Amino acid sequence: MNDNEPPAPESHGALQLSRRKTSSRRLVRTSVVAAGHAAAPYATMTRIAVARIAQSRLARLGGLILGVLAVVALLADFLASDLPLVCHWHGTLYVLPNITHPAALANTDCGRMQRERRHGDWLIEPLATHGPMDRDPESVLSPPLTAGHGLGTDAQGRDLFARVVHGTRAALGLGLAGSTALVAIGLLLGAAAGFFGGVIDGLVSRAVEALVAIPTLLLVLVVGAVVPHATTTTLVWTIALTRWTELARIVRAEVLITLGSDYVTAARALGASGRRILVRHVLPNAIGPVLVAAAFGIASIVLIEAAVDFLRVGASDGTPSWGEALGEARTHPEAWWLVVFPTTMLLFTLFALNLVGDAARDALDPRLRGEELGRDMRG
Repeated sequence: MNDNEPPAPESHGALQLSRRKTSSRRLVRTSVVAAGHAAAPYATMTRIAVARIAQSRLARLGGLILGVLAVVALLADFLASDLPLVCHWHGTLYVLPNITHPAALANTDCGRMQRERRHGDWLIEPLATHGPMDRDPESVLSPPLTAGHGLGTDAQGRDLFARVVHGTRAALGLGLAGSTALVAIGLLLGAAAGFFGGVIDGLVSRAVEALVAIPTLLLVLVVGAVVPHATTTTLVWTIALTRWTELARIVRAEVLITLGSDYVTAARALGASGRRILVRHVLPNAIGPVLVAAAFGIASIVLIEAAVDFLRVGASDGTPSWGEALGEARTHPEAWWLVVFPTTMLLFTLFALNLVGDAARDALDPRLRGEELGRDMRG
C-alpha cells in the first residue's frame, strides 16, 4: 500500500473509535479523581490531616527526635543501671536483673560483682553502671568525664547520665499520660456540649470559664503544697483537670459546625439515630483538633513538670527529673553540667513536640486545604 494513499473507511472508523475510548477513559479518570477530592473532606478528614503531617519535613524531623527520645526512655534500664543486664553469679544465671531486681542481688551492684567475682562468674554491664538513685559520697559534684561518671554527678553524688536518661522516661511518660487524660476529658465534654446543647452545654461552658481563670502552674503549686504526699499521679490529674478546657471549646465549635453540614442533614432525613450521627459523622470530622492538642499538651506538661521540680514542690518520691537537676544548679552555679545536659534534653523535647504540633495545626487549616485541593484539581 502506498503511504500517501488515504486510509480505508474501516481503518478510519476504528481510529475514531479508539480515540473516543481513550477520551472516555480520560474523562472517567478525571471524574473519579475529582469525585475523590470532593468526597475526601467528608469521609477522611482526619486521614487527610495525618497524611499532610507525614508529608511535612519539619514534622518528620520532630518525629525523628521524638523517636530517639522514646528509644532512650524505653531502654533507660539498659543504658544506666546498678545491676548488670545478664550475669552468672555464684552458680546462678540471672537474665535482666536490672529490671526484675531479684532478692538474691538486693545488696549488690555491678561494682561489687566485679570486686567479688569468683571463678565462673561473669556479667554484662549496661552503658553506665549507676542507677538514678545511687549515691556516691566520694564523687559529689564531679565534673564530666570523671572516671565512672561520663556526665558528672549532682550535689548528692548521683550519676547525672543515669538521672538524665531515666528523667527522659519520667518526662515523656508523664506528658503522655497527662495529655491522654486531658484529651479524653476535653473531647468527651466538648462533644457532649456541642451535640446535646441545653443544660449540658451550659454546665460545660461555665466550668470552662471558671477553670480558664486559674493558671495551671499556680494550681499545681497549690495542690503540691496542700497534699501531704504529692505523687506523680497527683501531678498528672491536676494538670489534666485544668488543661482540658481549651480542647473542649475547640471540639464544641467543630461539632456545632459539623451539625450544620449537608451530610448530617441528609443522615437525619434518612432516619439515622443520634448515636450513629455522632459516632459516624460528627466525631470523625471534629476530632482533628485533638492531634494539635495532644502534641502541644505533652509539651506543656513536660514544661510544667520541669518547672515544678525546679521549684522543688513536685513529687517527693525521688523520681529522676530534668527540673530537679536544674534546681540543684541554683545552689551550685559552678556545676555548669547540671544546667547544660538537662536543659539540652528539655529543649530537644519541646522543639520536637512543637514541630509536630505546628505541622498538625497547618494540616487542619482550612485555607491551606483549600489551596491544596485547588492545585490538585487544576493539575
